[in-house]
This record gives sequence, structure tokens and C-alpha cells, in this order.
Amino acid sequence: MNLLYFTPLVVAAAVASSCGDDDDDGFGGSLRSDASVFYYNQITSNGAADQSTLTADVTLSGDDSDSVSGVGYSGEDEGPELRVRIDDANDNDDNSVSLEGVNSSGGRLFRTRVNLANNSNYTAVSYGDTSFNSTDIALFEQNASDVDSGVRFRVINTVDPEDLNASGFALRYSDSGTGNYFSTGVRQGDATEYQSTNAGSLNLVVARTGVDPEERFARVDCSLSGSRTYDVILAANDPLNPPLSESEAEDELVIYCHPQERN
Repeated sequence: MNLLYFTPLVVAAAVASSCGDDDDDGFGGSLRSDASVFYYNQITSNGAADQSTLTADVTLSGDDSDSVSGVGYSGEDEGPELRVRIDDANDNDDNSVSLEGVNSSGGRLFRTRVNLANNSNYTAVSYGDTSFNSTDIALFEQNASDVDSGVRFRVINTVDPEDLNASGFALRYSDSGTGNYFSTGVRQGDATEYQSTNAGSLNLVVARTGVDPEERFARVDCSLSGSRTYDVILAANDPLNPPLSESEAEDELVIYCHPQERN
């Protein structure tokens, strides 16, 4: 199966219809439509004394703005929701919004412009290491369609394979056998195509791309609930001591499984 690539700075505009340009004082309350971005902070800070350099204040600015302050390393925590109304009067021809994050000292962690659409949900994941001045953010539209049975998931990678002397990661189910990867060449900031499973837990092998016999970095796992869609974030267990060699990866790579469509 081919890997579906996304770039951190360009997100395709989703086709969605607005609920109308109703004002907040109308009969029955607000009928405003907007876009929602669920933010996860997976930025690391190798060797830092504390997490202050990676804690993010995030602002989403479009036709209006929303912000959240003091978002630390996300880990298993659910990400905060930022909502913004898109000026889509011209059929989404002018729907660019700004997404920016700074740390506690005012240093910029990321800033980009992305195209969103009202009535759509997105997942934003920041990554990179402040000690290397390499922080960035990737944004992906969520899949709003129903899951009839089992679980649907995609993996979003926030770990740089080059830190482990690899060109990319290969991912497979732990019980699928060596070489049976559902994605290969996964780089930092990439998301895989959606996968489906009937299992109540997700057990994956993270291996080096393009090597036979297999060179495994880690086995990672998390729990899932049926009939849901998940963003599965591959990340470092300790943001202050991320794995920087193959020997450190086994105990320091983890996955965090976050259900989509929570609003």
C-alpha cells in the first residue's frame, strides 16, 4: 500500500458547505459554522532542564480567532480544540488561516498558513526539537465518515528517522510477520493511509525502511474502542530525552491513540 504524503505547510482545501451566514442573535441561537483544529504538541527539547521551551501558546486566526495557552507535551492527553470561522463566501476561494505557536519565552515554535473549510475537523501535530531549532507543524483533515465495524486509524509520525540513522520507518502489525508492512518510508511529519482493524488494541512494529532481514526499532501499542476513527501519533516517550540512536529506540518510542470527531 502506498504511503499518503502530506506536507506540513500545505493542506488541501476540503470541500464542505457552510450552514449559512447567520448572526448569533437570530432565533434559536447561533447557527454559525466553523472549522475545528485539534492540536497535539509532540515537540521535544533534548537535554533541557524542564519543558518550558516546548510548552506552546497556539493561535488560529481566520475570519475570527481562537487560542490556547500553555499546552505542554501532549502524551496521552486529548488535544485542545481551536475553532475558527472561515470566510468562505466565495466558495472557499479565500479560506486561508494562520496557525502559530510560541513558547513561554516568546520564541516561535511554528507558523504556517493553511486552507480550511467550515464544518470540517482537522488534526494538527507539532514536532521537532527546540535544541536543534527544528520545530514545525503538520495538519491533516479528519475522516468524518462512519465506521461500520472495527476501527479505522492512521499513523502520524513525529520522530525523525534520521536521528536513528534511518531514511524512514516501516510499519506493520506485530502479528503480521516480517516484511508485511502497511506503510514504508514514513518520515517525520508524514501520515500513513487509513488502515482498518477489528482488534481492541493496536500492536505495531516500527522497523527500518528498505532493510532485509528486518531491523526492528521498537514494538508499540495502545488501546482502541470499536466503531471509531483514530489518529495514532508515533512519538517519544520522554520529551526531554528523545531517542537519538537505534539502541535507545526500543524503550523510548511510543504511540498515542486519539479518537477523532470529538466535537
